[in-house]
Amino acid sequence: MPVVDSFSLARFTAAVLQARGLSTADAARVAASLQWADERGIGSHGVAFLPVYLQMIDAGDIDVRARPRRAHDAPLIIEAGQAAGAVAMACAMDEALREVRASGTTTLWVRRLTHAGAMGQYVELAARQGCLAMLFVAGPPLMAYHGAATAAATTGPLAMAVPGPDGEPVVFDMAVSEISFARLRRARVRGEVLPLAAAMDADGAVTTDAARAVTPLPMAGAKGSGMALMFELMASLAVANPVVEPHLRAATPADRRHTQNAMILLARVDAFPSGADFVERVRSLRETIEGLPRARGVERIHLPGDRRRATQQARATQGIAIDPAAWQTLGAIGQAAGVELPPIRP
Repeated sequence: MPVVDSFSLARFTAAVLQARGLSTADAARVAASLQWADERGIGSHGVAFLPVYLQMIDAGDIDVRARPRRAHDAPLIIEAGQAAGAVAMACAMDEALREVRASGTTTLWVRRLTHAGAMGQYVELAARQGCLAMLFVAGPPLMAYHGAATAAATTGPLAMAVPGPDGEPVVFDMAVSEISFARLRRARVRGEVLPLAAAMDADGAVTTDAARAVTPLPMAGAKGSGMALMFELMASLAVANPVVEPHLRAATPADRRHTQNAMILLARVDAFPSGADFVERVRSLRETIEGLPRARGVERIHLPGDRRRATQQARATQGIAIDPAAWQTLGAIGQAAGVELPPIRP
C-alpha cells in the first residue's frame, strides 16, 4: 500500500477542498480533522472520507460559504448553517471553552452542521484544556431501529474525555451501532467479512457479507437504538431541526438532505472543590485497572484511547498507509482539481 506523510496528505486534502470553494482556513480545518483520524488508525473517518465531502458540496448539503454563528444565548445555540462539520465544531468548541472558563460548566447545542469527522478530537481538545467533556451527535438515519427492517436511527456518535496523567487525556469515542456506516462502506470496498450481528441486507436479514450489507445494526439491540432516539430528541428536536423523521417521510432519495445537530457538555475540573487532585485520582485508577489480573490471552489491559495514542505515535514517524483503491480515487480527485498527490515514501 502507498505510505505517505500525514502532513503532506493534509496539504493535499486542503488544496482539493479549496479548489471546491472552501476558504483557506476552512479547508485546513477540515483537512486537519481527517488527518487526526488517519494518524490514530480511524481510516473510515480519515482522508478516505474526502470523496464523500466533495459529493456533499456538489449536492449542496455542505455550504462552503456558511459562517457558524452564535444564534441564542440561553440555552447557548450555534447555528452552523450547513457549514463543513469540522468548521462548525471548531467554532462551537471555541464558544463552549470561552463559556466554561467564565462559569465552570456549560452546555451548548450546534444546529445544522454536517459530518464533522471523528468526534474524539473535539472532546480531547477540551480535556487538554482542563475540562470534563461529553458530546453526542444526531444525524441521518443510517442504522436500523431495533426491530425495524430499514434504517431509522442515527449511528451517533457519543464521545467523552477527561484530563489524564502526563498530559494525556482519557478519550472514549463510539458509535451506537455495532459498526459505523463509514466502516461498513470501507469494508465493502475492501471486500471484508463483517462481524456477526453487525449489519443487515436490503431484505432485513443479518449478514456478514459487506457486499450485501446496507444497514448497520444497533449495539446491544434496543439499548443502542434507544440511545440513538435520545440523541435525536435532545439534540435535534430541541433546536427545531429534526433529522430522522424528515428522512423517513421523504418521497425520494433526493428529498433526503444531509444535516446534523450536536449537544456539547463541558465542566472545568478546577471548578470542583477537589479538582486539584483529579488528575492524580485518574492516575491511581488507571494504575489499578492496568494491574488487574488479565484474562487468558490478554497481554495488557487498556483504557479508552490507549491504542489510538500508540498508533498516532507510530504513524507520526512511519506515515499513513492508504488502501490502493482509495489512493486511486484520491489520484482522480487530485487530477480533476489540478492538485498533485503527495509523494509516496520509499
